[in-house]
Amino acid sequence: MDVVLRFRRLAVAAFVGTAAFSSGFAQERSVRIGSVLDGGSAADMAFHAAVREETGRLLQAQFAVSFPEEKQLVGDWSGAQARRNVDALLEDPQIDAVVVLGIAASAYVSRQPVIAKPVVAAVVIDPETQGIPVTVRERPASGRVGVERVRVSGVRNLSYVAYSQDLVREAEVFREVAPFSKLALLLLDAIESEFPSIRETVAREFEAIGVEAAVVPVGLSVEQALARLPANVEAVMLSGLPQLDDGAFRALLDALHRRKLPTYSLEGQRGVRRGAVAGLQVERNELFLVRRIALNLFRILGGEEAAEIPVDFLLDEQLTINMDSARAAGIDPTFRLLTEAELVGETGPPPVRRISLADVVREAESVNLDLASAERRVAAGMQQVKEARAGLLPQASVSGQGTFIDADRENVLQGRRQALGSVGVWQAIYSEQARSGYDIERHLQVSREEERFLTRLDIVAEAARQYLEALRAKTVEDIQKSNLSLTRSNLALSRTRVDIGAAGRGEALRWRSQIAQNQRSVIGASARRSQAEIAVNRVLNRPLEEPFGTVEAGLDDPELTVNFKVLEPFIERPSAFRLFREFMTAEALEASPEIRRLDASIRAQERFLLASKRAFYVPTISLDAQLQTFKNSAAAIAPGMTGPNNVNWTVAAQASLPVFQGGALRARKTRAAVELEQIMIDREAARLLIDQRIRSALYQAGASFAGIELAREAADAARENLELVRDSYAAGVVDIVRLLDAQAQALSADLEAANAVFGHLIDLMEAQRAVGRFDYFRSADERGEWVRRLEAFMEENGYARRGK
Repeated sequence: MDVVLRFRRLAVAAFVGTAAFSSGFAQERSVRIGSVLDGGSAADMAFHAAVREETGRLLQAQFAVSFPEEKQLVGDWSGAQARRNVDALLEDPQIDAVVVLGIAASAYVSRQPVIAKPVVAAVVIDPETQGIPVTVRERPASGRVGVERVRVSGVRNLSYVAYSQDLVREAEVFREVAPFSKLALLLLDAIESEFPSIRETVAREFEAIGVEAAVVPVGLSVEQALARLPANVEAVMLSGLPQLDDGAFRALLDALHRRKLPTYSLEGQRGVRRGAVAGLQVERNELFLVRRIALNLFRILGGEEAAEIPVDFLLDEQLTINMDSARAAGIDPTFRLLTEAELVGETGPPPVRRISLADVVREAESVNLDLASAERRVAAGMQQVKEARAGLLPQASVSGQGTFIDADRENVLQGRRQALGSVGVWQAIYSEQARSGYDIERHLQVSREEERFLTRLDIVAEAARQYLEALRAKTVEDIQKSNLSLTRSNLALSRTRVDIGAAGRGEALRWRSQIAQNQRSVIGASARRSQAEIAVNRVLNRPLEEPFGTVEAGLDDPELTVNFKVLEPFIERPSAFRLFREFMTAEALEASPEIRRLDASIRAQERFLLASKRAFYVPTISLDAQLQTFKNSAAAIAPGMTGPNNVNWTVAAQASLPVFQGGALRARKTRAAVELEQIMIDREAARLLIDQRIRSALYQAGASFAGIELAREAADAARENLELVRDSYAAGVVDIVRLLDAQAQALSADLEAANAVFGHLIDLMEAQRAVGRFDYFRSADERGEWVRRLEAFMEENGYARRGK
């Protein structure tokens, strides 16, 4: 729930209620405000300064507000000094109103039966247990049918802020982080002086959940606090301990963690960031508390009775875990806790890098294994082209032979040892088979290159889709975590309803059931986010579980041209959108690697058909030359006889033409013609498919773009409705079913709004894949030229862009 809006509505109501009062003489009225703090820690002084600033801002239009410095009383962390400071301001005639900011001082002033001037006590925890007055009022529901029940102080001049903090419930959350049965609760020692029965009360309430709890008062000494810890304690819960500065607080936590004692901060996120292991309250609660104090003063000074101002202050909750402290204390949180909690400190291996959508699509082009495989196929194909070309070039060979024969076969002409060496050269004068084979391989190589480009487009599209799915999964996980936090806050609301009699205790059980369901949703969302990140790493050929940081992708990405926010003038009317689709189809068909691949296959098949026809009448002509040299160990030739010399050469020309091959030539020609027809049909089918894919993708992208704003409007309305229903639920006007329904609607609307943005971006990537070009690989000049071509096309076809 947006608590800021809740306070804004209360402020408007207060202003309207006091308008008559303020219009006459409020401008001349001077208001002097005193304040009481338990002590002067840096955090308390910053809180005090924020209260003064917010009060001055809210009241300045109606009052002359001042905070006299001498009336801002800071105690020494003791209950006695807090009481003296409160009494002093209540009796001071120079002070018109008192703001009490300390826990001890708030407890003291809230128990006074008679209060002489307006008081706002800022920090009251569990008023019933402390014996602080609480009265339930029924009043007409503002703007609604029926009545609402609210808790007020019922004491004249007293308004306080009652925290809806349940220590027992927070202890149960703590036990989910670190199981224990013996707990020490560390509190400012001044609290015990104002609440003497706190030890017995804490022991009794914690015993109900099977925990043995001991209260340990803490003063200004860390060593003394550690010495007071029971020997058998297993875990430590800490209040804010404002008397300890950051260094002392950190030293206390370090000492506890060295003892392997898990720690839990009742301050929530602030204490966790200071070093506690876990906490439930969120830091923004302090901002809302500052505004609540200022608003109460505004209402009281405007004439509203302090006794009738609602006291309940609803705390927003979000489990927060400090992973550094958890490791120091020997705690290993479960997956369920890690998925629902906000984690601070070193949560795991740091991201190796941070990548954007543009980074992903560009990197995928260079490192993807499927694309690397396609590159190897193209490289191998180039060698096939060279191999086919070799049949058209001269062929040369060298051979040698040595012969040894039996001795009784030796004669005058033939010696026992012979040696033969030869060199041959062959050249095809004309070979239709070799020439067509080379031509066909060249066309097929073009087809292989276009196939590689197709693979590239598919890889880039997949990388973009997987990255966007990872972003979507991350967003869904955050939404589910936020919804779980809201359900926890609604559980706290149900306790207030029980207190004012608007609900039975079974309502809390229903919220606990809802929390379990929401936890399942968070765990599922976290798993889907991890799966999406693994898919991104696979596409990028990275270690599958390597962590990486993401950059949110949006509709205003300057590297996107086909962006429906930019192209809206071209698609806002049916006539313009029809022409836009025609332009995109023409662009796609011109650039389509599918069409270029089929065109190359057609050229290869046409060349094969031509070769099949020429086989009937074109001979193969070749030239063959041989040179041989002999060496013979035969006896010398007889006188008067002559023999061949040792060198022999031949040159031969050959022409051949097949006459009959059993019908193979005719069958080959017929098959080539049929296959050519098949490829041409495939091309027409591919053209129609591309045309249909582009038009469908454009319709889908246009619809998803239009749906973004509608989804956002639905989400805003659902969240506002949830706030109204939640306010009514807190006041006892509506039942749990209405709130569950409103929360479910808000969750669904938030998920739809997230899906609308990422769905549109995915549709954009699909549209670019259909066109065959991705904007991320175009330069700024190329993107500008594309838009100019689009504008020229639209004008040529009779459509003038409005407002140009």
